Amino acid sequence: MRSALAALALLAGLAFTACSSPPPAPPRQPAGVETSVSTRYYPVRGATTAAIFAAIDGNGLVETSGQRPVGLTTAEWKLTSGDVDVRAVPCVFPSLTVALQVVVTLPRHETPDELPFELRGRWERFAARVTAHEQRHVDIYLEGARAMKERLEATRTTVSCADVEKAIDIAWRAQQADIERAQAAFHAADETTARSEREGLQARLGDTRARLEPVDAEIHRLDAEVTDLRRQVDAGRADLIAQHNALAGRRRELADEHNRLVADGNDLIDALNWARW
Repeated sequence: MRSALAALALLAGLAFTACSSPPPAPPRQPAGVETSVSTRYYPVRGATTAAIFAAIDGNGLVETSGQRPVGLTTAEWKLTSGDVDVRAVPCVFPSLTVALQVVVTLPRHETPDELPFELRGRWERFAARVTAHEQRHVDIYLEGARAMKERLEATRTTVSCADVEKAIDIAWRAQQADIERAQAAFHAADETTARSEREGLQARLGDTRARLEPVDAEIHRLDAEVTDLRRQVDAGRADLIAQHNALAGRRRELADEHNRLVADGNDLIDALNWARW
């Protein structure tokens, strides 16, 4: 998830001067870009899938919309400028600086070494995916800051100083809109990928359940038949022992298949839980 804060042009240090004769226009300087990226973590505990996600829900992030993202990237923008001489024609800003501060918030398990081997692997893959998702948000913001610099350099010289601030504000807002569109497009593409993964897992789970149902039914049928033969053998029907043993063997084979399908289904359910984001 991502959030942009204070995304409005703030023209600090804007000063207009006047004297009897216009001085030569100062050389136009390239716009500067200052960026910083920091990472924060919130604690996650638990030694089961359910406990881990309960900790994420309990200790994690809450957006103003009420949603609970697993990770979050926020951006705070600021634009500062140097002094402007109103008599220069065309009007030139001697300096512009775009400042971008990005903060990433991620989950971090407090005792990963204590997790069971398979669960630790699931956690590490999940955490890596969250980190990669938020890193893409960071990259979009940084790419946007560089594009903002180029956009401001292209538009900050106008015929009159009265139009300079308006031109810069228009460029600033347009680039901010481009950045938000890029963030939204990334979210849509990433959600499509995640949804496809979940649908694939759900399809496999449905297939496993469909294969499990007839195995269950056959086991129940064999249980009844084996029980009846057991009664007859116990009543003296020795000629039925071979038939009883054959059915009991078949029942054991089906039980093994049943247990394998149940294990596969449980693995798919667990994978779906980890693919919820």
